[in-house]
Amino acid sequence: MDSKDQKLGMNRPISRRDVIHGIGTITAGAIAAKTTASPFTSDEKNRAASNLATAMPSGGYPPAYTGMRGNHPGSFEVAHQLARAGQNAWGNVSHSDSQLYDLVVVGGGISGLSAAHFYQKQNPDARILILDNHDDFGGHAKRNEFQIGDRTLIGYGGSSFLEQPSDYSDIVNNLLHDLGVDLKRFETTFDQGFYKRHGLRAGLHFSREKWNTDRTVPF
Repeated sequence: MDSKDQKLGMNRPISRRDVIHGIGTITAGAIAAKTTASPFTSDEKNRAASNLATAMPSGGYPPAYTGMRGNHPGSFEVAHQLARAGQNAWGNVSHSDSQLYDLVVVGGGISGLSAAHFYQKQNPDARILILDNHDDFGGHAKRNEFQIGDRTLIGYGGSSFLEQPSDYSDIVNNLLHDLGVDLKRFETTFDQGFYKRHGLRAGLHFSREKWNTDRTVPF
């Protein structure tokens, strides 16, 4: 450990109070072990679950267990207060946590979840706390759902597909294996010969309105 590491606080105990104040996540959803704390009230969760149950009468619909998906109310207010109003204090922590954790991960996206996964593989009995400002995990690698009246609107939250998995490192491939992701299924579920069979290819279209000519340039 060099002087730079010491300045960053390496090997120095950090209380949960310091972590929460540092990232401004008083309303954070916390996932500890296999339990999740949600910022929603019971009425809000029940109402959202009821709406989704109406849209999916068969029941057993995973998003209904946590209510809304994506950037729901309660997940962005702190960031807006920090960026737009310059707020840097949110009062005292309402209650203390007597639990001790071996690892605290800030952010429940792919990187944060992977860090927790790798750590737990090496330390099976470790207690890990994951902090996030959403009530569900996955970051942008998930789909977002919104209930508008009696309609459920679905859109991907950022990641829509796995880009060129043939070049993935052994670390990533081992992680996908642990998660049960079978990359070989792609060969049977995606029509890879569709473009060639129909004489199609990808390209970019330039319109006369914007570029003074109508032209499609193939890749």
